[in-house]
Amino acid sequence: MKAILLVIIGSMIGWITNYIAIKMLFRPYKEINLFFFKIQGLIPKRRHEIGLSLAHTIQNELISLDDIMAKLENANIENEMKRVIDEILEKKLATEISSKFPMLAMFLNESTLKKIKDSIRDSIMENKDQITGMLFKTLEKNVDFQEIIIEKIDGFSLEELEKIVFSLAKKELKHIEVVGAILGGLIGIAQFLITVLF
Repeated sequence: MKAILLVIIGSMIGWITNYIAIKMLFRPYKEINLFFFKIQGLIPKRRHEIGLSLAHTIQNELISLDDIMAKLENANIENEMKRVIDEILEKKLATEISSKFPMLAMFLNESTLKKIKDSIRDSIMENKDQITGMLFKTLEKNVDFQEIIIEKIDGFSLEELEKIVFSLAKKELKHIEVVGAILGGLIGIAQFLITVLF
């Protein structure tokens, strides 16, 4: 009876300890003052530092603006640019000429419009490297992945983050609780053996 009781108590202590430790990854969300010490969940307390570390790792080890720009350079931007320019000219050129140069509009026909469109498109495409270069430089100057990631993590709801973590790692976290119960049970057996032998 004593052995069974020690095993049950040890298992309960092991399971409860691990359960509380898992919950304390997030709980309490806000710092609580308990006279001589303060208590707060690990992730809420260190959220900004975790964000900094994660942002630094993502920017320097996983993905950077240089990677994105390299992908864009390899992408078929030329055809996409031509398509967008053609769409804009198709929609706007005739109406713009008619509204701004009404006299000139009288002499416009499909053939002339096509020549103007082709001329504008070709002029833009001749300078596409300069346009894309300017775009990349602007991105490089103004986009800071690290800052964006930190802002997103700092602004992310702790409740939502907790739900995501626990839903993704539910099985593994349950295993940690069970391992705590098993270890507690083994400690209970060891205590019983010590009391019997000594």
